[in-house]
Amino acid sequence: MISKLLKIKRIFLAVLLLVVSLFPAMAPAQEPGLAESYFANVMDGILAHSCLRKQNFGVNIYSLDQDETLYSFQGDRLFAPASNMKLLTTATALKRMGPDYRFKTRLFATMRVAKEALEGDLYIKGFGDPNLVSEQMWLLANELRNLPLSKVNGDIVADDSFFDDRLRIKTWKKKGGAEAYNAPLGALSFNFNTVTVHVSPGEKPGDRPVVVVDPDIDFIQVENRAKTVSRSRRSRLIVNRVGQRDHNEITVSGVISVSHSRETYYLNITQPTYYAAKVFKEFLRRAGVEVTGKVRIGPVPEDAYDLSSHTSVPLSLVLRGLNKFSNNFVAEQILKTIGAELYGQPGTTENGLRAVGEYMQSLGHESGQFRVLDGSGLSRQNRLSPDQIVSVLRDMHGDLGVYPEFVSALGVMGRDGNVLKRMNGYNGSERARVKTGTLNFVSALSGYFQSAGGERFAFSILMNDLKCSNERAWSLQDRIVREGLKFERETHGTGLD
Repeated sequence: MISKLLKIKRIFLAVLLLVVSLFPAMAPAQEPGLAESYFANVMDGILAHSCLRKQNFGVNIYSLDQDETLYSFQGDRLFAPASNMKLLTTATALKRMGPDYRFKTRLFATMRVAKEALEGDLYIKGFGDPNLVSEQMWLLANELRNLPLSKVNGDIVADDSFFDDRLRIKTWKKKGGAEAYNAPLGALSFNFNTVTVHVSPGEKPGDRPVVVVDPDIDFIQVENRAKTVSRSRRSRLIVNRVGQRDHNEITVSGVISVSHSRETYYLNITQPTYYAAKVFKEFLRRAGVEVTGKVRIGPVPEDAYDLSSHTSVPLSLVLRGLNKFSNNFVAEQILKTIGAELYGQPGTTENGLRAVGEYMQSLGHESGQFRVLDGSGLSRQNRLSPDQIVSVLRDMHGDLGVYPEFVSALGVMGRDGNVLKRMNGYNGSERARVKTGTLNFVSALSGYFQSAGGERFAFSILMNDLKCSNERAWSLQDRIVREGLKFERETHGTGLD
């Protein structure tokens, strides 16, 4: 049926072209082609799903090559964007700090090293590095050992003054749990301010499970109340973190079957500065540097000198971890760093948001037309429209100085990150680069795709008040992307076939 309609339309267009050539003034206004109309009808059908029956959603699919909207539904309405907020944080960071920006962690002392010994305190100051993980901490400790240094006759003093002392975003839930995505912030932080807990069954029923924590330091203590049960029993483990005055306690309760495989849990910690400094002291010990004193928090003295320093990988690589895996901690660390670099120390969330707001206003969005309250999208009070997100995508696409880094940080549909299992096996799925967004009853997907006709598009799908599971919402979004990948405009000739 569609092929017959195409032939009829081609005949009509040929006649129309002949008439227009004879009477140019009679040329009609441009109308959507058959492919565009068909695409719109398919979109309307997908979005008519009962999951979206409140119609509290918006879509904008914009052709970057044609500089026009292919499809839009409530594109100008404001919605909670969830982690699509990270697109704004990423864009602002690349624009204002540059893709080659590097975070620093610096070591100071007031006494000179003599005969491989430091007679005095060793100071470690963080500058917001969101990617100071075990491998990087080991390099920092090893560089110090190679000065050479084998003994510190003093304390480890941690300085976190590059940021303010607010560990959480004020618009987040007041009582955050121990989930890794809810980790506290800090200018000196380690391993995303989380701890890894591995639980394996004991050798026989009745034994305590084997619990391994990483990092294994005295700041992390374990209370193991769980037990191993027979093969016929189902495993039901509860692993939690309890903050104490001078340490964090990991509690393990419930049961694990003797035949069950090893379970891994990621929990956030409290007191991030103290935690990072305790890890640093332990890594120094493993590197062969003895520290006789304790760990405490304090400022670097004005007369201190640089002993050693460590720089992170470029911002462009940090952003891959941020967007492909939607790391809330990384987003908020970057936002505070933007605030410190642009408006002075200490870095604050408010100053980071000021930079994001200025960027949005540079795109033509007035301050009262959107609402951004954090850098990660965890706040349910953020409000953006699909049109606004698409404007960010368009702006980044048009700036070759940052676009390669921006697009390479997005998830490749069906290939990596949070979308590894979405559209997996679909031919051409790698032509979609996306950022996900998920909260309870909220789902979002925005990014770029290239259609079958080679045309490039920016798109944003924001869904609120869902009446189904997030998995069902993802299925609807994936159907939209698949239709976009298949889209191809018909070409018009001047004669008949």
